[in-house]
Amino acid sequence: MSTTSGQHARARTKPSTPLTKYVLVSAFPFLMAVMMLSVMLTAMHQPSPNHMPLAVVTSTSTQADRVSGQLAAATKEAFDVRAVATKAEAKELVLKREVAGAYIDPSVQGAGQAVLYVAGASGPSQAQVLTTSLTGFATAQGITLQKEDLAPLPASDGSGISALYLSLGWLLSGAIFVLVVSAAAPPLMRPRSFAMVAAGWAVFMGFAVWLTVGPIIGAIDGHPELIALGAAASFVGALVTAFFARLFTPLSKYNAALAQVAAIPAIGILVILGVPSSGGAISVWMEASFFQWLHDVLPMPAILDTVRSVLYFDARTLGGNITVLLSWIFVFLILNFVPLSRRRQAEDAASDREVTAPAAADPVSV
Repeated sequence: MSTTSGQHARARTKPSTPLTKYVLVSAFPFLMAVMMLSVMLTAMHQPSPNHMPLAVVTSTSTQADRVSGQLAAATKEAFDVRAVATKAEAKELVLKREVAGAYIDPSVQGAGQAVLYVAGASGPSQAQVLTTSLTGFATAQGITLQKEDLAPLPASDGSGISALYLSLGWLLSGAIFVLVVSAAAPPLMRPRSFAMVAAGWAVFMGFAVWLTVGPIIGAIDGHPELIALGAAASFVGALVTAFFARLFTPLSKYNAALAQVAAIPAIGILVILGVPSSGGAISVWMEASFFQWLHDVLPMPAILDTVRSVLYFDARTLGGNITVLLSWIFVFLILNFVPLSRRRQAEDAASDREVTAPAAADPVSV
């Protein structure tokens, strides 16, 4: 007679059929494609100004009311008009990106002449729609409009797309790192190991992506201080993805293919919602109000705005975006290493007991 640990073994889950496995494997690319098409096309397929902030400079408050009323009548809800006192104040608001542009009325500029201040580095689509809309408005008033670009894009990045790809490269480097590590080296996903490895990877990718986009390709000029931003961005991508990877880990006990489901919410938050709300492809003020709200809370817009601020706006208004980025790091560090790490420790301890139990039983077998 012998004693074994099999008396206490738990019932095994019935293996999945081949059809089930194929369905689960195809679920990830299917859902990602549907999400990407539906969200991004919803945001960007019919761009038009939607409460785009516009400063107006006139000689008197009466003139300001008149011009604001004319603009509202001509453009409906395209612009939110804000009266300011001086051209200098209007310029600063454009450079701080608190407004998309500024219209200087002929009462200030001179009879029959008006000026439009824009910032091309905030995005070519934004400058273009402002120029088109305000030119039409001025022409209807019998006014000649002159455009002045306060922050033009450099010749090396005439389309203004480099900042978007730089930001996207950093975020994705962290997310993809976690997806690979969770599949190829699961022990590294334990909180203590992950913190060190992910941080080291983030620093490396902060430098590598900057080096590729800057010195190698030449799309941006210098600014090595962006390496620190890149490290923080990559770390955010890793932390967000790691949280969902741990959250969905129990599903892999049923079928290993289900572990990839973790990428859907992570990439959804970081990229599929992040790109349209960032203003990198088209101005966020040409999208639905929902994406304008996301612009103030998601990491992708915060990273992109910080890159643009450093490259083109003399590092104006960094505080808000850095706060958003650090908040994501802080929150997802807690989510990864406080609540879920305790559960993981309990699971590891249970796993260790299951492994050692048969070895302890063997010596008493007869």
